[in-house]
Amino acid sequence: SSTTYPNVLVLDYMKRMGRLTPEIEVRARKFINAGYQRLLTFEVPGGGFEWFGHSPAHVGLTAYGVLEFTDMNHVHPVDPNLIDRTRKWLFSMQNGDGSWNQADGLHSWSSRTPVTAYVAWALAESGDSSPNLDKALHYLRSHPEELSTAYQKALAANAFLARDRNDSFGRELANQIKETIVADGQGAIHWTSVGQS
Repeated sequence: SSTTYPNVLVLDYMKRMGRLTPEIEVRARKFINAGYQRLLTFEVPGGGFEWFGHSPAHVGLTAYGVLEFTDMNHVHPVDPNLIDRTRKWLFSMQNGDGSWNQADGLHSWSSRTPVTAYVAWALAESGDSSPNLDKALHYLRSHPEELSTAYQKALAANAFLARDRNDSFGRELANQIKETIVADGQGAIHWTSVGQS
């Protein structure tokens, strides 16, 4: 992922900008195909992905895989059964209230909200419109107090706006993030946030 995903994004960008030469395209496609084949070896039997391809699969990494394969599919064919199988595995790990457990995300995620927002974002970006995604978005919408940092709000805003660019809650979160911009006076901006991101 550390080399394949950037190659995917650069190839897509160069293609959209009209800056792609045949030589660069051939070389990039070769690297992407090799990376795709290697990534497939990290799928765990029964679905999902893990850093070394061993059970159990990891929710956060599997959601990252959905994002990567969705973007890859713009420039390289991805088996649709892979994305479908991966989504189904994520659904199988979802709690009844629509959330995913924080232990299944990154170690710095101290509640269910960040991992739920991240997985929902991945699902929405992949074109999912299932009741499982609706449940995840409902969970996020009904726990706004848990979206306390700019990072958590950004993850949730991505999820809502990937599903519906006009979602009022997603736009509200984006506006809250915009209000916390710190400008340096020379045109550069950044955000501060407690915790890791």
